[in-house]
Amino acid sequence: MSKNRILLILIIGVIGVQTIFARPSYELDLYYGIGYPDFSFNNAPISVSIYPWRYVGFSTGVEYSARQKKRSSENIGADVDIIDNDGDQLIFTYHIDKYKEKLSTKILHIPILLKYRSNWFYTAAGVKIGIPQDVNVQVSYEGLVTEGYLPELYAELKDLPHLGFASQPNNSFTTEISAKTLLMLAGECGVRIRLGGNFALLLGAFADYSLNKSFDRELQNAVKWIEYIDEASITVGDSWKSWQPWGVGGAAKLSFGFGGTK
Repeated sequence: MSKNRILLILIIGVIGVQTIFARPSYELDLYYGIGYPDFSFNNAPISVSIYPWRYVGFSTGVEYSARQKKRSSENIGADVDIIDNDGDQLIFTYHIDKYKEKLSTKILHIPILLKYRSNWFYTAAGVKIGIPQDVNVQVSYEGLVTEGYLPELYAELKDLPHLGFASQPNNSFTTEISAKTLLMLAGECGVRIRLGGNFALLLGAFADYSLNKSFDRELQNAVKWIEYIDEASITVGDSWKSWQPWGVGGAAKLSFGFGGTK
């Protein structure tokens, strides 16, 4: 056996023995952050970091974020070709003066991070498992006007409320959305300020990005004309086809360390 191989085996053996018999240190963190562009408030009731080595360890815990994203539009409309129950071509036209929608959700995060710390600096990177909860879209609209036109008869359809062609009342509604579990890349870094004793204050910045979409929906026009036997009605929907959340922001942690070498 060559000297290089013997030396390599000895080095690996020393590292292994130190790892097995070293006394690990721990940190418990209380966490709060604010992020963008999915305007969010993040907090963790508790997270724990385990350091088998003095400066390098692993971090996990529970984080909870409340995220919102808004859209608004003015003077939107469209002409939609429809075949009615009699087989005739109908051009359905709608116009909305103001349209607003807000996507809201709460996400339970479980981070699995590799973490490095020194007396004045820390950084962590890894993945987060995100479980969306209470995903919904709140929609409100004003000034919705609907009309129809029969090209074969050169007939305009207006002021016929029972057929859905009229000025519609302003309205608002909420749509629930089914969401999938997220796999997110995550990173964080910042400064570590010793407060005395076993306490430290961590001030830093974070970034996260989801590798998959929380939902992916097939959508039609924002306003839909639904025909029945002798009447028709109007329904309004939202425009959220999918959402792949990501964000950057600032974070503050109050950390309590114990065990091992601080």
